[in-house]
Amino acid sequence: MSRSNKKKSRGKPKSNLSDEMQQCYDCLKAVMSKHEASPFLEPVDWKLYGLPDYPEIIKNPMDLGTIEKSLFAGKYATAEDFAKEVRLVWANAQTYNRRDSDIYKTSENLSKVFERKFQKLSKTSKKVVAQKRKKNGESQREVTRADRVKFSNLVNQLSSEELGHMVQILIQQCPGCLHEEEKEIDIEVNNIDSSTLLELIEFARNCVARKLT
Repeated sequence: MSRSNKKKSRGKPKSNLSDEMQQCYDCLKAVMSKHEASPFLEPVDWKLYGLPDYPEIIKNPMDLGTIEKSLFAGKYATAEDFAKEVRLVWANAQTYNRRDSDIYKTSENLSKVFERKFQKLSKTSKKVVAQKRKKNGESQREVTRADRVKFSNLVNQLSSEELGHMVQILIQQCPGCLHEEEKEIDIEVNNIDSSTLLELIEFARNCVARKLT
């Protein structure tokens, strides 16, 4: 599936964005500015491209242009809310298209670009949160065995695309918990640090919740 959308001038005002959302916008712009991102800038026009099964297969369509509008509309409460919808763009492309198709490969490449840039933002945000907690005399909750069991149960309910996104996060934040055996990646739950595990539990919980709605 190929598209020939022309990139539009995106001179959005920045004054109504918080510092965190401004960083999200900068991250989004970096991806949207890529030439190969053109097919992902607007909603898939499945009627134009003769894809009658698209709305049957893709229940939650998403595109980068819509995410940009949502940013300025104040839809996202956190950077992770923003990231979930960007990841949905790649997941949809990989769900609908064949692995050997150009659009599938492009979505994988753009996903890597996004994750690299977003993880820098995520680390900065975590540092700021940690500093605020320290200033307020708070401490981050340590995970319990029950948390790790909950995580393992949630992982078993994720799709291959969702697991792929989770692995990308772990590669960036906690590579020591990943082990490759016979071309398969195993996650050592006990080696995941507390902040990353809590973030992944929230990510997995939201993925599962979407399937129930």
